[in-house]
Amino acid sequence: MSMKVRRDFSKGMNSNQNQSLTGSVGNSISTDEIDLIQTFESLNRNKRLITLFTLSGLVLSGILAFTSKKIWQGEFQIVLESNNTPSQGISLNPKISAIARLSQQADQLKTEVGILKSPSVLINIFDFVKKEKSNKNNPSINKMRFKKWRESSLNIKLQNNTSILNLSYKDEDKDLILPVLNRISSTYQDYSGRKRIRNLQLGVDYFEEQVDLYREKSTESMRKVQEFAFEQDLSIPTSFGELESNDSKQTNSIHVEDMRIDASNNIRIIDQQLQKLEDLKDESEQLLYIVSTIASKRASLNSLSEELRGVDRQLAMLRVTYKEGDQSIKDALKERLYLIDLLKRKVKGSLIAEKDDYQALLKASRRPKGVLVNYRVLLNEAAKDKLTLDALEGQYISLLLENARNQDPWELITTPTLLPNPVAPKKASILSFGLIGGTFLGIAAALITERKKNLIFSIPELESLGRVPILCEISFKNKKSLEESLDLLINGPISNTEGSVALIAVGEIEDELISQLDKSINQFSTGRNFILTKDIREAMKFSNLIILTSLGVSSKKDYIETNNKISLLNKKPLGVLVIN
Repeated sequence: MSMKVRRDFSKGMNSNQNQSLTGSVGNSISTDEIDLIQTFESLNRNKRLITLFTLSGLVLSGILAFTSKKIWQGEFQIVLESNNTPSQGISLNPKISAIARLSQQADQLKTEVGILKSPSVLINIFDFVKKEKSNKNNPSINKMRFKKWRESSLNIKLQNNTSILNLSYKDEDKDLILPVLNRISSTYQDYSGRKRIRNLQLGVDYFEEQVDLYREKSTESMRKVQEFAFEQDLSIPTSFGELESNDSKQTNSIHVEDMRIDASNNIRIIDQQLQKLEDLKDESEQLLYIVSTIASKRASLNSLSEELRGVDRQLAMLRVTYKEGDQSIKDALKERLYLIDLLKRKVKGSLIAEKDDYQALLKASRRPKGVLVNYRVLLNEAAKDKLTLDALEGQYISLLLENARNQDPWELITTPTLLPNPVAPKKASILSFGLIGGTFLGIAAALITERKKNLIFSIPELESLGRVPILCEISFKNKKSLEESLDLLINGPISNTEGSVALIAVGEIEDELISQLDKSINQFSTGRNFILTKDIREAMKFSNLIILTSLGVSSKKDYIETNNKISLLNKKPLGVLVIN
């Protein structure tokens, strides 16, 4: 682009109209758009700097990628089974096992992994690595601490929702990977055996203590039961076997209570039988029925009953042969009434005697208030202590059997394996990072450089500063276009003004360009006085002012300061002449 006259001014618009139009155009352009365009133009102007940073980043990352030592990795998997607990093959009470800390919960696996990472387990592996590296003239290993070595070389973590432990080891020494992994796997397996034995021994010690404690407690509770039963004339259990032989309901049943209930029930039954006997007239059948209910206890009643049945049979036979008024029937009826009366008296006497026996038994079974309750409590405590003792002894025997049983250590799912390719350095990633990082640094350097220079590089930037309209752009690359632009400028916008014209140069515009422009513009002037100067005070002596800027040379700061100084002197420039 050699030169461009603003189309508005070529039509002869006055300065006020020019300023209004320029302001309208500037407002129609979004500030965000201008910023984005200016940013791209800024990056384009500094593409060499960006390219330099990009290549530098690529070269440095390439050097790092191809000169860094290779890092090798090996790995294996091991199952942290709960076979260190004495539950396999032996049935243990879960509650008692939990109290004795013999069960392994899921959340304990995290604690297990923490132990497996600790120096108590891995310190020998660390010492082995230090020794091997020292033998290979690697003095830096002597300064390394266990924590730093573990964090940089070992990766130990559980596979999600499983008890599988994934372990990997990284090192610059390829030949050291497998020996270290083999030692770690052996150490972990030895640890699992030691832990199992330790847990079992703790369990054995715990149960030995508890068995002794509950044996004494059970003996004491049984002694209290027997003493209380002896003092209160209650049934005395002679051994623990009597407490265990019945179910819980029968164990809590007390003999005297059964006696009292049984006696009360029998007294009520006898009272009912006596009442029925009183209401009974001469019905031998009902009498015989009552006799049959108690006949097993009274042999004399059985003989009377048989005699009465014999008379009834005899009377039945006589009535077949003789009339009712016959003397033989009358004699038989007298004998029957006698036997019924005698049997009733015998039955009544027997029932009263039996009732007296039950009343005596009821009286004997009565105890003071609270005795039976206390006795039942003592029986329950003795039974519970005995059951607890039996359970503890069973657990203790199970632990002893488990302790005597050999068991395999933790199982290796995969054997220690060396990966075929090094895991670091990752050349593609490093080169990509260098390329991207260098590019971003180049862009940042370009934007910072542009911001520090604060120069005007384009017409939109100049327009964004506002205030003064743009008259035209000129270029010294094409003489013919330059002359045409100046001719249109003088005969266009400036032709509407009167008096001398001063062009105020903003920024470090070369004196040669100013001199060449002064010479060219005076060729087209028609008797009007033109001057090009950098001194605002000198320019203020002229009637008309034009600000002269050069893209890539004039700074925004200088341009704004020039406008502010002109405004302070109550002057208004015609516009801006831009050297491109």
